[in-house]
Amino acid sequence: MRPHPVNRGICTMLSRLKKLEQRLRAAGMPHFLLRLPYWMLALQYCYTMHGKMARIERIALRIRAWLASVQELCARQEAATELIDINQSLRDDIEVTKRTLADLRDICLDVSRLFGSVGYSSRRLARLQESLVRLLTDSYDSATLLQDVLAEHDRLALQLLRHMQEQEREQACAQAQALVRAQVQGF
Repeated sequence: MRPHPVNRGICTMLSRLKKLEQRLRAAGMPHFLLRLPYWMLALQYCYTMHGKMARIERIALRIRAWLASVQELCARQEAATELIDINQSLRDDIEVTKRTLADLRDICLDVSRLFGSVGYSSRRLARLQESLVRLLTDSYDSATLLQDVLAEHDRLALQLLRHMQEQEREQACAQAQALVRAQVQGF
């Protein structure tokens, strides 16, 4: 399986390190020194991912805030017909965000697989991966819930608007009929 394009750099570096390890092993270097470059690469990846996790956490907070705002808006009777996403552009934007979150999750899992393919494992890397996957999964679930809430709100709002429109037509018909009756009685 080929690595994700984002992970090609790590894949290339790991394959170089594997070749270096084989040459140094043949030269008689101790095992712990052979593993040191992997450890340093994993450590660099972990520090890089901590920054990415902070940015993803901010995105997750925004998604949860939007979800809370939409749920609050939907709960108010006077806002029943507000925020209708007729062309579904908001839900489409959320779908793009969800795909990005899913891609990031795949990339994270791919990195662990890449390190595993050269026989390197790290508790720090495993904990980071677990935290990142949990964060991405929670964010994905929140975004899905936001899409569902928006879809349900739109469905109910459009149903209410149709009902209101129907009532206005019936009322206009009744007024027209009353006007015709009044004119007929006037003759």
